[in-house]
Amino acid sequence: MATRGPTAQQKLFVDNYLKNRKKNSTQAAIDAGYSPKSAQSQSSQLLMKPNVLEYLEKREKQLEKELKREFFFDALDARKVLSDIVNNPDSKDADRINAAKDLLDRAGYKAVDVHEIQATVDMSPDGLTESELEQKINELKEELGLARDDDG
Repeated sequence: MATRGPTAQQKLFVDNYLKNRKKNSTQAAIDAGYSPKSAQSQSSQLLMKPNVLEYLEKREKQLEKELKREFFFDALDARKVLSDIVNNPDSKDADRINAAKDLLDRAGYKAVDVHEIQATVDMSPDGLTESELEQKINELKEELGLARDDDG
């Protein structure tokens, strides 16, 4: 048995619900023509109906697609502005660096995140000498994949 699509009133409810950013389903039901006395229960029931939920998802995808289309040319303009800053020798170095980072980030070449790592060194009751402590630190770095040839 094929499921029936939402009624015109149910579609209006969904459109009003999205217009209110999915924050007030009761008001969306009232705006769609449901009785103010039963709007709260009606909206709860509507948001459990598969055909209404399917329409809600479809409308969200349509709105997202429209928004992307609307911002497409703005994104091209923004990319051009950033590129102009990077290529302008009169721009401040800090501005050129920030624009370059932004361009690379938007292109998917994001810089590697730096993570802080804390470790506890188990020291003997007598304590460790400086060289023993340094050796222990290097072992921990190696275990964590942080060992570098330029340490020294």
